[in-house]
Amino acid sequence: MSVCQSEGADIAASRPETLQLQSLSNAIVNSREKDLDTEEYYPFSRIATKNNRLKLNWWHSPTQPQDVEAAFLQPERREQRGHGHADRINTVDNNNTVVHSCLNTPSKLFSVLQRSQPDRDQKVLTCDTKNEPPFDPGVEEFDMKDSHRLVDDPKPCDGILNQDQEDQMNISGYRRCYVRSILCWVCIVLTGGLLRLVLHWWRHWYLFATCHQCPLDEADQVLIVEDYQGKHKLYHVKSVRVLNTNQLKSLLLKGYPKSSEVDDNNLQISVHFTSAQFKNCSSIRIFRCKQLVYAWDSTLNCFNKVNGLDLNVPCSYYHQQRGLTVYEQLSRRIVFGENEITVPLRDVKTLLFLEVLNPFYMFQIFSVVLWFTYDYYYYACVILLMSIFGITMSILQTKKNQDVLQKTVHNTGNAFVLDSKGVSKEFPTQTLVPGDIIEIPSSGCTMQCDAVLLSGNCILDESMLTGESVPVTKTPLPPKRDMIFDKKEHARHILFCGTKVIQTRYIGSKKVLAFVINTGNITAKGELIRSILYPPPVDYKFEQDSYKFIQFLALIACVGFIYTLITKIIRGTDPLQ
Repeated sequence: MSVCQSEGADIAASRPETLQLQSLSNAIVNSREKDLDTEEYYPFSRIATKNNRLKLNWWHSPTQPQDVEAAFLQPERREQRGHGHADRINTVDNNNTVVHSCLNTPSKLFSVLQRSQPDRDQKVLTCDTKNEPPFDPGVEEFDMKDSHRLVDDPKPCDGILNQDQEDQMNISGYRRCYVRSILCWVCIVLTGGLLRLVLHWWRHWYLFATCHQCPLDEADQVLIVEDYQGKHKLYHVKSVRVLNTNQLKSLLLKGYPKSSEVDDNNLQISVHFTSAQFKNCSSIRIFRCKQLVYAWDSTLNCFNKVNGLDLNVPCSYYHQQRGLTVYEQLSRRIVFGENEITVPLRDVKTLLFLEVLNPFYMFQIFSVVLWFTYDYYYYACVILLMSIFGITMSILQTKKNQDVLQKTVHNTGNAFVLDSKGVSKEFPTQTLVPGDIIEIPSSGCTMQCDAVLLSGNCILDESMLTGESVPVTKTPLPPKRDMIFDKKEHARHILFCGTKVIQTRYIGSKKVLAFVINTGNITAKGELIRSILYPPPVDYKFEQDSYKFIQFLALIACVGFIYTLITKIIRGTDPLQ
């Protein structure tokens, strides 16, 4: 404030005239009274009012304070030169110039006004955002060119997943359009199914052909685009499904048949994004992409990844928990899913169908049919046998890899879970959810989840994850209120999924307890499996050149086909001969 006052004193000394805040509103009012029928004479009130209503963010602008000051102090008072219509127009134009400069830098505007009016304490604008702007709130329209300034769109059609992270992706919402679907299938029939084959290879084209873009909170399907360093783009088309309390009630009755009398008003679905703050709701929109769950966050108007209890959580939080009730466990399990690392499994028929529809084999089939038409039997049979052999070997290898991976991630066994009363009960490990408190047996076990050690010590074998054969000792997490939990910093307190507990140590009769923070695909083992299932694309120069070579050959083939067809038609011969 002292800097602003000193600068204001210099300006006041150099120029005796001070700029009053009322000149802006007076110029606008005068322009309206003189029937200057153009909208550009009062954009300040119009845009400022609409921007305030739509919660615009003005505070990030490269315009400097001296630019705003020059815009204020440059024009002379036009009223002293006359009261003609042209002078009034120039006055309003100058005010509009000032207004547009201040529109980009409102925080700078406050300091300029303070420097120009140091004596007016009550009427000078301040940086307090609680004060209402002194502009006319009656104008409704606004320029579309200012729409890019909006901070929050109440109905966004596009968004970003995992923003500022390595796996950042773009997302767009789509809804089924029956008119487009009918037209698309008419074209598929007219092309003999070739269009459907092309749409199978590029699924996002099929989405464009049958759906129209809509807000994300109303979408039936979403298009997710991964951009790898601007060189590769992967497209994922996922269906959005709605979870409600009816599904939660059926899950409750299935697991606990005795609880037939359930109050629907007390049933809530629990969703967790960050900071150990669960949001309870009666219904939630979710979808799965790359084995991860994304749910609609109504407070931010976007889809966010459902995270475990290891993000922005104070260390003291884990020691304050006392177990979950049956309702809390089920309300979390319906969102997080079963405590299993899912691997997509396909039967032989599906693998055969997908392999045959590969563009390479479709080209081979078309070539074999063409060669049989021209009586090239021997060559066509050789190519056909080679294609069958290649398809068979590919299916067998894919099936074998699926079985091996499924055997690796298969989850079996039971765990002792503490309920809300502190009583230990045995449950299958598939039913674990983030927030459960489990007891580590003294005989050791294989961890089926990520858990924070609360009491006692453990000796673990982490060779499955790190490859290190030396056992690692884990100690309890200190219950510090001012410390935020970090997986890398507090790794010596975490029992990771897939590791083996060799031995436990405890003092007296105190049990070795651990707090579950991650289950299923969001565990350390789940991240390892997902990196195997969804590796980043490899940028091979040979592969790029091969695609260019095939495109060049296809161009030559098209030119030759057209030339041959035209010459045969001109000669009057049958094109099929």
